[in-house]
Amino acid sequence: MAKRNEPVRKSVKEILEDLRAGHREAAFSGPESALKYLRRTFDGQASLPNAVKALAYDLSAEAQAQGGQWEGCAESVKLALGYLPDLEAAFPHEYRRMLEGLNCFERGIQARSELGDFHGALELCEQAIELGLGAHYAAKRDSLDWAR
Repeated sequence: MAKRNEPVRKSVKEILEDLRAGHREAAFSGPESALKYLRRTFDGQASLPNAVKALAYDLSAEAQAQGGQWEGCAESVKLALGYLPDLEAAFPHEYRRMLEGLNCFERGIQARSELGDFHGALELCEQAIELGLGAHYAAKRDSLDWAR
């Protein structure tokens, strides 16, 4: 009787690297191709680690913003932000660098503004400021101050 092969177990970091590589390749053909790749990834991997989902939804938000899909972008941002604690838990030493590399705050503010939800855009500015992501979020907040 043949010996049964054990399934390949990848680390969260390896799965994230695979996601980034696949996305990079798909994005060469444009944002729609990138979104298609990400949707297939979500559909095909029911056990995608939550930390990886944070970055996958961030990439989705970016592609949706490039395509002017503001409602989808806003939803992707909401999902990405919901997985930030998982990202921090999985990558405690790299979390700050990864957080600073996310586009979801920028794209979320843009999407909320495009949708006329200036209070939501203001809340994202506040959240980015609390996380220490840069003075430009304070400037964005100040420009949206009228929405209070």
